[in-house]
This record gives sequence, C-alpha cells and structure tokens, in this order.
Amino acid sequence: MSKMRSVVLAVIVATAVGPGVSVLLRVTGGLESAGVLTGLAAGGLLRGKPVRAAVATLYGSASAVLIGEISQGAFGGGPDFADAIAVRPGWPGWMIGAVLAYAIAAGRPPRAQADQAAPAHPVTTHADPAGVTRAHRTTIGRLPHADSGEAGHLMLSIVFTAALAAVLACGQIVAGKALGMTLWEAYHEYDGPGWYRDLTRALWYPAASVVLASLVAGGMPAGRWRFLAPPLAAWLGCAVTAGPLQYLQALGAPYDPPAVALMASLAGGGVGAAAGAAALRHTGTRLGLVCFVLLFTAGDATGRLDDFPVGVFVSIALAAVVAAWVTARRNTDIGPGILAGMAGPLFIWSVYATVGSRLYDHSTQALPYWNAMIVALLAPAVALPAAALARLARPRTRARPHCDTAAR
Repeated sequence: MSKMRSVVLAVIVATAVGPGVSVLLRVTGGLESAGVLTGLAAGGLLRGKPVRAAVATLYGSASAVLIGEISQGAFGGGPDFADAIAVRPGWPGWMIGAVLAYAIAAGRPPRAQADQAAPAHPVTTHADPAGVTRAHRTTIGRLPHADSGEAGHLMLSIVFTAALAAVLACGQIVAGKALGMTLWEAYHEYDGPGWYRDLTRALWYPAASVVLASLVAGGMPAGRWRFLAPPLAAWLGCAVTAGPLQYLQALGAPYDPPAVALMASLAGGGVGAAAGAAALRHTGTRLGLVCFVLLFTAGDATGRLDDFPVGVFVSIALAAVVAAWVTARRNTDIGPGILAGMAGPLFIWSVYATVGSRLYDHSTQALPYWNAMIVALLAPAVALPAAALARLARPRTRARPHCDTAAR
C-alpha cells in the first residue's frame, strides 16, 4: 500500500467511518460496539499499516463525539452523545477497537513477519573429531531458542514490572483518597458527576501506572517477549492489588455498585497495557506517553489543567514539542514525530471516552472531558508542522558508507 493512499484511508476512518458507525448505532442501538466495529473496518482498510489503523480508530472516537454532539438535536432528546457513547462506564470499547485494528492490519505477529522476510543463514560446520563443540543453525532475523538464562531474565522482568505497577497504582489510589481527589462517599444531592469523577480516576491510576512500569521495565532483558511481557505483567500486578483496593474504597459510595469501580480499574490497566506495548515497539511513542502521563498527573493533583483554555494550550504546546524533539533527535521521517505528538493526547482521551462528560449539576467532569477531546483533535494539527519544521531545521550530514555483513 502506497504511503499517500494509507494516509487518505486513515483520514477517512478517523473522520468518516468512526463518526458514521457511531451515529448509525445511536439510531439503531448498540452504541457500545462502535469502537470495535470501527477498529475492524480500520484494520481491513489499512492492511500493512497497523499503527495508522490504531491511531485512526482512536481519533475516530473523538471526531464521533464532536459530530454526535453537533447533531444532537436529530436524535430526539435522550442523553448527550458523549454519555451515550460511554453507555457502559468503564467499557474501553474504542481502545479494544484500536487493538483489533492494529492486529488485523499487521496481518500476522511481528515475529512471524520477521521469520518469513529473512532468509535462512547457511549452516556452517567445522571438523571436530573430539565432539567438543556442536554446530548450530542460525537464521537472520530469528531469535534464538529460549534457554535458562533467558527464562530467568524474563521471570525477573515480570516480577519487577508487576511489583512496580502495583506500588504505583496503589500509591495513587491511597494518595487520591487522602488528598480528597477521590471521594467514594454518599455524594451531595447536587453533585451528579461526583461518582463519574471518581470512576475516571479509577481508570486513570492503573492506566498510568501500567504505562510507566512497562517503560521502566522495557530496558530489562526479556528476550523475545520484551514487547508483551512487561505490559501484561504490569496489568496483572495492578489487577491483583489496585483492583481490590479500588473496590474497597468504592464501598463508601452506597448507591453505586463498587463492582463497576473494580471493572473500571481492570479496564484502565488494559488501556495502559495496550499503550505500553505500543510504546515499547515504537520508540517515539514512549516520550509522548511519559510526558503526558506526568503532565496529567501533576495537573490533576493541582487542578491547573481543568481550566479552559490554559489546560488546552499547555497540552497542545507539549504535543508540538514532543513531535519536534523526536523528529529532530531520532528519526529522518516526520511520521514517528507525529505519532509521538499524538500518543499522549489520545491516551488521555481514551480514558475519558470510557466514562463520558456527565454534565449534570456542574462541569467538574465535563470540563476536563472536553479539554481532553479538543487536545486529541488538535494534536495532529500541531504535531505535523512541528515535526516538519524540526526536520527542515536539522543539519544535514553526509551519509557514511557502511558494511552490512548481514546482507552478504
């Protein structure tokens, strides 16, 4: 698939397929499956371009909410489109759709692609009458078989990642309750969004913890499982520690089921695992996710990012800086820089999209929701020129000849 064609198809998925499927399902019912159906369509249209398929799916959720809210009057009343698309709070349908889009567009696991693309290296044998050494068959692009050392490194990475994620998530949950950021109580009569605010943080704490733990452990040797083992271990660590802790806290909200908070915690860890796996495979994405996780955590603790337009301007500026930095420092193409600039905003938006705006009595949940959506929609508009300018400003160096022994 040509580069221009894949870009056009990604734009179509993000601006037409996602909103179209969502609006249709709003009329016919089953809006919670809009993300999954959009992901299936994106994966089928963008075969061979898994990253663009996943990004287009997530971006399609933001454009779907925007178009749905604009055309709200056509649905004859009912809840806001932003709430209707999150009909089951804590259900990460759009992130699931993005994962499906990536898997379908990839066509086969990356390991299988590497094995198929790389020719086998000839077997070399040497005379060894004493039988001291044995000839080994090697293949270019194929990882060696697991040995005891690799298994030990893998187990150490799993244990460390799970423990780190558990500490980060439980620490945030306890700190959020101690600082009054989460309540989990009998909410005030005119505090309709209160439970949804707490539910959003129940998603965010494990999601951010899994991402950070995965990236910290990404440098540890884990062999062929280095892209999947850390995120899955981090999710498991959050599931068995932060999940029950979140359930116990949610028992303080007498009129709302604490099981929903538990499921939101598990779903948040899944969102973080998907983002962490993407960051481990695509280097530029790491910087974007880490910067926005730290920014959002600090902004949530201080309440500074909830203000409009300050929060939007700060987030947009950070997306531009990340895109320019990645392009200038690490890559010759602007694609990784644009992806890095969009990764953080889409990650934060995917958390809010699972809960909804819930604009009932006041805007304490709706304002950060709409800020996250605006930043996600504007991120490519600032990441693209920032990456392009960084590429133009980078000093050109003459390429040096090098020997590629693997190709001989």
